Amino acid sequence: MSPQTKLKAQSELTPSAVVANSTTRVADALAAFSTGLSFKDLPVEAIQAAKRSILDTLAVSVAGTRSRTGQSAINAFAANGAGGSATVMGTKLMAHPSLAALVNGTLGHALDFDDVWADDDGVVAWRGHPSVCVLPAVLAAGESEGCDGATALLAYIIGVEIAGKLGTVFGPHLGRAGFHPTAIVGTLGAAAAVARVIKMEPKRVPIMLGIAATEASGLARNFGTDTKPFHAGIAAQGGVQSALLAREGFGANAEAVGDFIRIHSGPGEAQTLEVLGTLGKVWDIVAPGLSIKKYPCCRFGHLPLDATFMLLAKERFAAADVETFTIRIQPGADTALIYKQPDTGLEGKFSMEYALGAALLDGGVTLASFTDAMVRRPEVRAIMQRVRTEYKSEPGAEAVARTSGGEHRAAASIVRGDPANPLSRDELLQKCYQCLDGIVATERIDRLVDAVDRLEQLPDIRVLSELLRAA
Repeated sequence: MSPQTKLKAQSELTPSAVVANSTTRVADALAAFSTGLSFKDLPVEAIQAAKRSILDTLAVSVAGTRSRTGQSAINAFAANGAGGSATVMGTKLMAHPSLAALVNGTLGHALDFDDVWADDDGVVAWRGHPSVCVLPAVLAAGESEGCDGATALLAYIIGVEIAGKLGTVFGPHLGRAGFHPTAIVGTLGAAAAVARVIKMEPKRVPIMLGIAATEASGLARNFGTDTKPFHAGIAAQGGVQSALLAREGFGANAEAVGDFIRIHSGPGEAQTLEVLGTLGKVWDIVAPGLSIKKYPCCRFGHLPLDATFMLLAKERFAAADVETFTIRIQPGADTALIYKQPDTGLEGKFSMEYALGAALLDGGVTLASFTDAMVRRPEVRAIMQRVRTEYKSEPGAEAVARTSGGEHRAAASIVRGDPANPLSRDELLQKCYQCLDGIVATERIDRLVDAVDRLEQLPDIRVLSELLRAA
C-alpha cells in the first residue's frame, strides 16, 4: 500500500493553517508544523488519545526501573552523576535533561510494554514506538526549562504526529532493511517536540533537524537485547540535544533531513512533501492511532496471542494434548520475531514460538513470563517445538491447534489494545497501577492519574514530574 493510499484511509479532522505547499522543503514543512501549531488547533479526539498514551507511557517507564536494562541505564548515566534539573522516573535521582531523556526513554521501552502505532504489521507499515521517544524528551526539557501542561501536551502531539508521518514516508522499508524505525523517526519527532517546549525560533528548526538526523540510528539486529530499548533512549536524548544545540547557534545543514530520508531509501521530496502536507489535517494519533499494549512483548506477536487466547477461551484442552499448534499470518507479519529458540527473557519477547508456547502452557502472558528462567523452562521448550507458522494472503491471525480430539480454530483480526479494539478505562488503569505499585506510593498514583486527565490545566509540568519520583 502506498503512502497516499494509506493516508486516504485515515481520519480527516480539523485542519490547521500550518501545512506544507508544493515548493516547501522537507525541513521547512516540519518546522512550520512544529512551531506554528497551537493548542486550539488540536481536535478533542487527539487530546484524549494523547492522554491515554501519556499515562500508559509514564507507568511502563516507572516499571522499567525493575528491569536489568533499566537499572543498567540508571547506573551508567544517573546514579553517580552530579544531579541536574530533570527527574529520572521511578527514582529519587535528577540529571541533566539530555541524560534524563536518555534514561527515561530506555526505561520506557525496557519492558516492550509501551504503545506502538496501531497499523504496525510489517506488511503495509512499520512505524515503531513514538511515545517513548517523544514524551521523555518533552518532560525533561519542560521540567528543566519550565512549561505548562498545555504546552507539554501540544509538544507531545507535535512529536508523535511528525514521527508518524515520517514513518508513513518510509513504510515498512526501514524495518525490512534492518533498521529500527523507532530510533530513526523518533529522534526527529522528539526534536520537533522539544523545539516547541523551548520556543525555538522557526528559522533554527531546520538546523536542529539537521543535527537530529545525524543522531538518528538503530538496528533491528539488536532486538531482544538491552540495546533495543536504548534506541528509544538515544532518540529522546538526540531530540533534546539537537534542540539545545540549535538554540545556542550550533550549526548544521538545513537540507540534511531531506538527505536523511533519501539515504534511508525513502521516496523523493515531492512524495515526502505530499505526506507531510497532511500534518494538521490528518491526525495519525487518532487514526490509525496508538495501540496500548495488553502483552509485554513485541507488537508482531500480539494478534497471534489474541487468536490463541480466543481459542483457549472456547475450547478445553491441555497444553500437553497439543500435537501441533499453527499460527497463520500474512508474510511479513512476523518480521521482528527473530528468535526461534530464545535463551533470555528479552529474546523471548521477540519469539513467536515462546510467546505462544507460554500462552498455551500458562494460560496468560504477563511481565513475569519474560524472565530468563521462564524462557528456559523445559516444559515450555517442549511446547515450542510444536509451534508452526504458516502464511496466508488475508490479513489477521488464525490459530489452529491439533489434538487427539480433533482440530480447533480461532481467528483474530484487530489487535486487542488498538483504538478499534481498545482496552477499557478500567483495564488501562489496572495496567498502570500494576506497573507503578511498590515504586510510587498509591496516593501519588491516584494524583498522577488525575494530573494526566487534566494535563492541559497544569500550570507547571513539574507537578507531573514530582509524582513520578520513587516513594
